[in-house]
Amino acid sequence: MDGRDIVRVLLVGDSPQSFSLSRQLLERSGCECQFAGSFESAKDLMQLWQFDIVLSTHRVPGDTIQKLVGLLSGSGASLFSSLRVEEGFWWVPVLQFGKESYGPALRVGDLAHFLVDLRKQFRLQR
Repeated sequence: MDGRDIVRVLLVGDSPQSFSLSRQLLERSGCECQFAGSFESAKDLMQLWQFDIVLSTHRVPGDTIQKLVGLLSGSGASLFSSLRVEEGFWWVPVLQFGKESYGPALRVGDLAHFLVDLRKQFRLQR
């Protein structure tokens, strides 16, 4: 895997443990993951690095998801918010490649398919 294939992921939530399954899958797929426990921390990390995917949980206090949308709109990043279901959660797209998206929710295992599509997009853009 060369540098063009590295996908940077920002995990925004109340604890790193809330992302354990998703993080394992992402890191096995060659992603670099960073964690932020607040919007302010996420904003600081976004000033240091460009993230391709941002995953956010609903348990983050305040209107964090709206603030993240404002920060990421037009950036080329994809933003997903968690939705609790009986057996875990799904990732609901809010932005895809920096544009509003209300597509189908992804189960944790479906993130791998999204990563394949994301890498194809990278290759087309570079």
